[in-house]
Amino acid sequence: MSTDVLRFGVVGLGMGRSRANLITEIEGAQLVAVADLAEERRKAAAEAFGCDTHEDAIELFERNDIDVAMIMTPSGLHAKLGIEAAKRGKHVITTKPMDVNLENCDALIRTCEENRVKLLVDFGERYGDGNRRIRAAIETGALGKPILCELRMKWFRADTYYEGWHGTWEFDGGGSVMNQGVHYVDLMQWFMGPVDRVFGGHYGVYSHPSCETEDLTTAIIQFKSGAIGTILTTTTFPGDTVSMIHIHGEKATIGLGPAVWKFKEEEPEINLPPYPENVIQDALRVVRDGAAPAVDGYEGRKSVALNLAIYECARTGQPVTLDAE
Repeated sequence: MSTDVLRFGVVGLGMGRSRANLITEIEGAQLVAVADLAEERRKAAAEAFGCDTHEDAIELFERNDIDVAMIMTPSGLHAKLGIEAAKRGKHVITTKPMDVNLENCDALIRTCEENRVKLLVDFGERYGDGNRRIRAAIETGALGKPILCELRMKWFRADTYYEGWHGTWEFDGGGSVMNQGVHYVDLMQWFMGPVDRVFGGHYGVYSHPSCETEDLTTAIIQFKSGAIGTILTTTTFPGDTVSMIHIHGEKATIGLGPAVWKFKEEEPEINLPPYPENVIQDALRVVRDGAAPAVDGYEGRKSVALNLAIYECARTGQPVTLDAE
């Protein structure tokens, strides 16, 4: 592997187009090639970035001039393609969620470990200073005993959004909570720690006839700390976008969207060390320096596990206990 420049290949030029652009803007990173089934996307990427293009992702993985494969395909293909990349000695970045079931997540983790390559899951919210500050405040005990964490994500998607792979069990793994809401489910667990059980859940399709999975989900969960969590995600909301997590304990209320930072007593002093701003910068330090990723495979697996438990609780009407972590 090149020691001076980390060389990337991007598979999937939907959301992957923005990641390809990001790679070109970061010192020490190089976009070598992209892969996509759509010829027009390949042509547009070649013109914009001057990179090589492939229709077949396997051809990209077999190149000797790529160090990192970034998988930006439909969710149900993340592990499948990540495994093929890892077998060929490529480090792997998947977009969120890591995959649509735990068997696939575990297979990807295992294959990366067996081939001694790094695995990162692209949860961009983990890199923001505001969210890192919330995490640090909780870790210092400034919140006191945690009591409640509320997650509310109210977005809108037109029905045409669900006419392809979005909102299918096979390729999206779910709807508002597995696709859009997974960013905030990941943050919720990162802030609050392991989840013990889901004891209330509901999902359904309310305004998108083309959606197979769900466009509204609610859940009540309990963390191993004893704190309670509530989750609401939907893509039916016609108003201004809502994306919030608010947490309170005995001593404080903190959160995002809108930001809340109120303490009964003295506000904690928090000094955040330098940290990557995105997953590409993160990959540079992980591969070059052996640093731990912001979100590795085991961390990426957690939000999938919780979302699947929410679906199971909703289907059965019974509480679901998550495996010990």
